[in-house]
Amino acid sequence: MPSLRCPCGTNFRTETDDELVEQVQEHLAEAHPGRTYSRDDILMLAAMS
Repeated sequence: MPSLRCPCGTNFRTETDDELVEQVQEHLAEAHPGRTYSRDDILMLAAMS
């Protein structure tokens, strides 16, 4: 189950990699305008956590 924690404290836990990428990108657009990460970057960060 992919998961990731944003430095702002928001946690993400999803069923698939696609859902994780979508949720993280939506969060970035809403909470951290101007910050963008590619799918590969998000999945790499998730793998490290």
